Amino acid sequence: MDKNKITIILLHGALGTSKDLEGLMGPLQEKNYNTLTFDFSGHGTVAKWPEEFRIDLFARDLDKFIKDHKLQDVIVFGYSMGGYVGLYHHANYPDSPIKQIITYGTKFNWSENAVARELPMLDPEHLREKFPSFADSLQTKHGDRWKALLRSTAHMMQNLEKLDGLTREDLAEVTIPVTFILGDQDRMVSSEETHLTASWLRRGQVKTLTHSKHELERSNLRELSNIISEIIE
Repeated sequence: MDKNKITIILLHGALGTSKDLEGLMGPLQEKNYNTLTFDFSGHGTVAKWPEEFRIDLFARDLDKFIKDHKLQDVIVFGYSMGGYVGLYHHANYPDSPIKQIITYGTKFNWSENAVARELPMLDPEHLREKFPSFADSLQTKHGDRWKALLRSTAHMMQNLEKLDGLTREDLAEVTIPVTFILGDQDRMVSSEETHLTASWLRRGQVKTLTHSKHELERSNLRELSNIISEIIE
C-alpha cells in the first residue's frame, strides 16, 4: 500500500460481502486511491459467526481492521448498512481516525413500519419461493449459513433503533464531512430521510447518482467513483 496515496475503506451492506465492492474499487484504484475492504462478522464464508448481529459489533470489526492495518486519516465509503456502521463508529469512538465518510444508499428510518416493509425479503422460505435466484446468490456468497444470516439480519433490524440507533444528538457531535449519495431510482431509501439526516450533521450534504437503483450492482459505478473523487478532492 502506497502511504502517499489517500486510503479509502469500503464497507459492504447487509447480506453482502467485500466482493460486492470490487466493481467500485477498480475505478477508484484507477484514480490512484488505496482501497481496502473486509467482510463483517457473519458475512461471507470465512468471517467468524457472532452470537448476535449488531451495528455495534460491525463497528468493532471496523475498529479492529483500522488498528490491525495501523491506518490514520482514512476515508470510509459505506454502501447501505456499511454507511451506517461508518457513522456509528465515528460517533462512538472518540479516537476514530476517520476523516471523512461517504455513504451510498444508507437507510436511517428504522421505525417499526419501515422495518416491517423489509422483513419479507429476510424470510428464507419466502425468498426461496418468490425469488429463487436471489436465494441462490446468497447461498453462493455465504454458504450453508445464508438462512441464519437472513434471520440474524432481520433480528438486528427489528432492534436497531432500540440498541444501536443513531440519534440526532449523536450525529450533531460528528464534526467531519459526511456525504450521503442516493440513487435517483432507490426505492428503499427516501430522499426525505436522507436530507433530514444530513441536516443533523454539522458538515452534511446530499448528492444524487443518476440512472441508479439501491442495489450497488444496479448502479452507475463509474459515475459513483467520479462523485467520490470530486468529494475527496
